[in-house]
Amino acid sequence: MNYLKLHPWTIGYTRAVSIQEALRKRLLLAPPRRAPRLIAGADASYGKQSDLFYGAVVVFSLKPWRLVEHAVARGRVSFPYIPGLLSFREAPILLRAFKKLRSVPDLVIFDSQGIAHPRGLGLAAHMGLFLNTATIGCAKSRLVGTYREPGARAGCRTELTHEGKRIGTVVRTRDGIKPVFVSPGHLMDHGGAVRWVLRCCRGYRLPEPTRQAHILVNQKRRVIPGA
Repeated sequence: MNYLKLHPWTIGYTRAVSIQEALRKRLLLAPPRRAPRLIAGADASYGKQSDLFYGAVVVFSLKPWRLVEHAVARGRVSFPYIPGLLSFREAPILLRAFKKLRSVPDLVIFDSQGIAHPRGLGLAAHMGLFLNTATIGCAKSRLVGTYREPGARAGCRTELTHEGKRIGTVVRTRDGIKPVFVSPGHLMDHGGAVRWVLRCCRGYRLPEPTRQAHILVNQKRRVIPGA
């Protein structure tokens, strides 16, 4: 799978923030151009005693639901951990994993934020522009915004807002389980983001593509001594 090269990754804080501000204006928050056939999940994992980290992508077909392929990349962290700039740390290794794919997913769900981000460009949104495909952020915790707790049943939801604007949806994916924070990334709208996340949750709190990417990337990390 090929991707666009929109900017370099070896940069400082000020340049990174300016890139986020500029790229945010290029996001298209609209329903997908067509119903996805291939849906991918992506996640990254860090070595516990080294600067190694790993990115994984898992691709599923929708009809029938089955695993199509997966890809894993390994590298060294080159950007410090700075809240709000996670994409500059994780996107390079994830892009290396995407480049290994033979198929091209129509939709990618990330274990991260889409537009529910202080500058409106979380990892899922940033990656959507690089991949030029529909993306959704489905995070386990809130980065920014306020919300009311959704009802206890699966499918219940409330809006996540920031500075008077909707930036995502707080969604209960299983009865009585903590909700997830869903926001569109690129080429996706709020309603579509929620529908696709719920459709991909197959008995678990997280969508199956990102759940499997998380399992895979941690399996790969554990087989490397010292990782």
